[in-house]
Amino acid sequence: HLMQPTFLNDSIYLIEKPIELSSDKVAFAIRTYDTEDGEDNHNGVYSIQCRAEDEPGFAFSLDEIPFELARSINAHIDYKEKINENIFFHRCFALEGNKLPIYSIGPEEGRFDLNSEFPRRFSITASDFNGNASTVNFTVVRSASIAPQAVEPIAYNAVGAPNDVTIITKQGIQVVWPENCFYEKTQLIVNEVERDKKGNFSPYFELSPVEIPVNTYFTISIDGHLVPASLLNNAFIARCDPNGSVVNCGGTWIGNNLTSDVREMGTYAIMLDTVPPKIKPVHFKPDMTGWSQMDFRISDNLRIRDKGRTLTYSAYVDNEWILMSLDGKTGMLSHQFDGRIPPGKHHLMIQVTDDRGNVSKFENSFTL
Repeated sequence: HLMQPTFLNDSIYLIEKPIELSSDKVAFAIRTYDTEDGEDNHNGVYSIQCRAEDEPGFAFSLDEIPFELARSINAHIDYKEKINENIFFHRCFALEGNKLPIYSIGPEEGRFDLNSEFPRRFSITASDFNGNASTVNFTVVRSASIAPQAVEPIAYNAVGAPNDVTIITKQGIQVVWPENCFYEKTQLIVNEVERDKKGNFSPYFELSPVEIPVNTYFTISIDGHLVPASLLNNAFIARCDPNGSVVNCGGTWIGNNLTSDVREMGTYAIMLDTVPPKIKPVHFKPDMTGWSQMDFRISDNLRIRDKGRTLTYSAYVDNEWILMSLDGKTGMLSHQFDGRIPPGKHHLMIQVTDDRGNVSKFENSFTL
């Protein structure tokens, strides 16, 4: 149920009519943001408190989060809303495998009991770092007249749990999720699926549910007997996004299986990369007398994630290595002329290599 509260006054919001549900338990998530200085700046809130009958029920404060637990923010928010709608809802309850040290949990742990006789009164207060706060008040009651929503049974392959190792082996694929991979018990399915996109050298396998976050890398191994022997080094584990794009997740051969560690559910297959990277001169000419630097933009045909390796590069002037720096966001490769290359005519060679070993070279003479 999505509810939009009504603004009353003095930072107080209200949902006027009682919320009727068929369930015997309820938990909440809230979308909120801080409009600093009256501007529409969607800054994150600092803390949220959920109270039931004016008693503390669940709260969190977004203090410093340890780097090693930063990925658990995906468990703190409603991950499905994030990836489908790019909307951030804060959960007012903690998933079992969420280890973030930011929560204050009441006796009902944010999952509140409901009955049809007594409506329950709730309030949720969001505060910024300076203590400015807004509160929404509402009631929830279990309705005896609303039939519980029927849930279709799912023919799942295994149940993943936060503290278990889970393995699914099917024809052509094996997936191994280690301990601490899931944030809650999850019914897992691995199925071969049809896709319009070609270029695959294995079936497409969907790991579902695709709309859940995972905490750690898990291992996927796909049978690669369809890959030509001459192109084994070009094969990679591809994550095929719903919009048709392909992500290179790397890959290592173990026998006849191509294996990699990934951190997202979704659709995977083996594909080939035989396309070398691109090297485009941006700030370079044969005569660079008096110039302070030269710049090139390097790019690849595939996005890289998980265990896929980013572009590597090396550069030489007159067969001597030179230092170049790469801006990872723009792909700009630059060299500052600091006097180590003397005035005169020189020969430049830049070599760029992608994840699958495809190589591009740029060679040209220049004068300083």
